[in-house]
Amino acid sequence: MNERKKVLLITYYWPPSGGAGVHRWLRFSKYFGENNIDLTVYCPKDAAWPAFDEALLKEIDPSVTELRRPIFEPHKYLSGGSTGVGLSEKKKRSLIKKMIVWVRGNMFIPDSRAFWIKPSIRFLTKYLKEHNDFDAIISTGPPHSTHMIALGLKKKFNLKWIADFRDPWTQIDFYDDLNIGKRADRIQHELEETVLKTADEIVTISNSCAEGLEVIAGKKVHVITNGYTFPEFDAVEPDKNGAFTITHFGSMPSSRNPVVLWSVLKDLIDSNANFKEKLKVKLVGTVDISVVNSIREAGIEQYVEYIEPVPHAESIALQRSTPILLLIANTSGNVKGILTGKFFEYLGAKRPILAIGQKDSDLEAAMQSTKAGYFATPEEPEALKMYLEIAFSQFLTGELNSTSENLEQYSSKKLAGDFCKLI
Repeated sequence: MNERKKVLLITYYWPPSGGAGVHRWLRFSKYFGENNIDLTVYCPKDAAWPAFDEALLKEIDPSVTELRRPIFEPHKYLSGGSTGVGLSEKKKRSLIKKMIVWVRGNMFIPDSRAFWIKPSIRFLTKYLKEHNDFDAIISTGPPHSTHMIALGLKKKFNLKWIADFRDPWTQIDFYDDLNIGKRADRIQHELEETVLKTADEIVTISNSCAEGLEVIAGKKVHVITNGYTFPEFDAVEPDKNGAFTITHFGSMPSSRNPVVLWSVLKDLIDSNANFKEKLKVKLVGTVDISVVNSIREAGIEQYVEYIEPVPHAESIALQRSTPILLLIANTSGNVKGILTGKFFEYLGAKRPILAIGQKDSDLEAAMQSTKAGYFATPEEPEALKMYLEIAFSQFLTGELNSTSENLEQYSSKKLAGDFCKLI
């Protein structure tokens, strides 16, 4: 039997944090023990997480050791907007708000959790000296301040370092929105390059993201997608006498506004009386005001229901009962490499997925390999309209069901094993 190893994971998102950022490592961590690895998680205490979900505390594997340290972060004052349905960007940004965004992009590098870096390095240096049996460090970002903590530790200890990029750094979709000046931009790129060149192994979530990082790193970047523990249950067949519901879960910022969908739905409403009677669109989570305006301009606001963010367990239950799950890829940044954790949750719900994104993207490839539903591009409204007509007909006959396959490639257990092999 191989000797057990000890690994330190540095992450900002950990229960009771909710939201998308927590699930990748919450799921992976459950399988480290069976791969002969003892995992210690270093995370903030009482952080200004964008979402809280106390129920996720019950999902932490008992074998995981937790190190929590208080964090000072100006993030809640530097977000450049507020949260809630339709609340972000209700009005054009005021001069004060523009100044806040500029301060965030130029004064807090690499991100607004920068004050966590030096105290964490001091704390973990002391801890690693007292517990000198660790074999490796994993840092997962964003926020990329986690990588800066790991970089500081790498300089002090001869430990293997794996840098996990759940999202890109300077190639992330909202980077240009931070109004970053030349000096700050130069520093960001220098830090990014230092991390990528210093880390022993680099991991990211999609092939396109890997290609972008490899250009900077000058070495191979491993692709380990997000995953899911696929549940065993019988798929829920929607009531054909009920509403034909298309549901989106999670935030919908302006960069994910599916204008083509609103237009196609309007055409179907105008041309099909039965579709008009049955249609319901549910947006569960934070919705940008620009999306609300687009829906209003398309003339379909009466068919759309806005629902406040719900706890993760409730979200999962709702996903299993909706006729169609809606997934939207960003229209800015590294759009081809976006493969969100929501996609894998949708696979687990065993309902058809309507995904809208860019052609030849990682999302399109994943949809094709799993046969999980229909992939549409914004440039093909007629094809999207045809799909919805077919889906609606299947709904009326009780035949609108998921035909997904090849899900094992996205099993959290399998992917955690891939990560452990790097250690």
